[in-house]
Amino acid sequence: MKQQRGIALITILVMVALASIIAATIVKRQYLTADNTAYMMRQNQALQYTKSAEYFLSELLIQDAKNSPKADYLQESWAQPLPPFPVEDGMISAQLEDESGKFNLNSLLKNANEPNENTRKVFENLLVRVGLPAELSQAVLDWQDADDLTSGAMGAESQYYLSAGLGYVPPNRMFNSVEELKLVRGFEGQNYQRIAPYLSALPSIDTKININTAPVIVLASLDRKIDSKSVQLMLQAKQAKFEHFPSVANLLEQDVYAQLSPESKTLANQVFDVKSSYFKAKIEVKLGERKRQMVSYLFRKNDRVYVYERNLKAF
Repeated sequence: MKQQRGIALITILVMVALASIIAATIVKRQYLTADNTAYMMRQNQALQYTKSAEYFLSELLIQDAKNSPKADYLQESWAQPLPPFPVEDGMISAQLEDESGKFNLNSLLKNANEPNENTRKVFENLLVRVGLPAELSQAVLDWQDADDLTSGAMGAESQYYLSAGLGYVPPNRMFNSVEELKLVRGFEGQNYQRIAPYLSALPSIDTKININTAPVIVLASLDRKIDSKSVQLMLQAKQAKFEHFPSVANLLEQDVYAQLSPESKTLANQVFDVKSSYFKAKIEVKLGERKRQMVSYLFRKNDRVYVYERNLKAF
């Protein structure tokens, strides 16, 4: 009888222990499920907020096209950062940047194999301005063109990348993003950092640079004889008076450009403009202790705005 009672007691203790383990497991899973559900709800809430901000910025661009159809410039409302806007348990902030004020990497080719010599000249001047060899343009062209023939001594086709053990070859297509340039020969490390702020990778080869939103170094890349400090002073004087360039001809009338050769002035009319079609919306949502950032790339045409790419980050 004593032995049977001992076995029964041990059995009961084991059953209690198992029940406790099962109960603890259920509670833990319920907690994780609730936590995951809350996280997903937060993610969805943040996404809705960012899309709302994206829609608001798109409406700003549409309204700007109606109010100021002839030129886009930094004194307009779309170019001003939106003040932080309070939402439930957080804040939203947003800003538009003009991608048309940068050099478009995808404008270097006229078609699958033919370089655009006008944009190539500006790009090579830009390379020199940031302290890189002009010949690196050859590697950028080879990254995009359809053939497997190098464009020059600094060019790089599949044989170069395979022999270097990099594990990839040129895609022979347009750049999907500026970050892709890191993979191109000659743009590793600091070389990429030097030039990246002045570049875009727009989904079109037929684009021009907006002189009203372009950085000094991009405007100075029209001709290597241009003094960048003089360009900076010119822009500062314009901005101090809340003025902008109504046309490319107006830019060429400025002292720093007036003495350029006829060839450079012709080039200016072929690569410069005063209007923009491509923009980048940078949106940040803070909910509680977490932040979500979304970058949307917008294309404006005929008083409509289209989103052609989105990137969402959470941290």
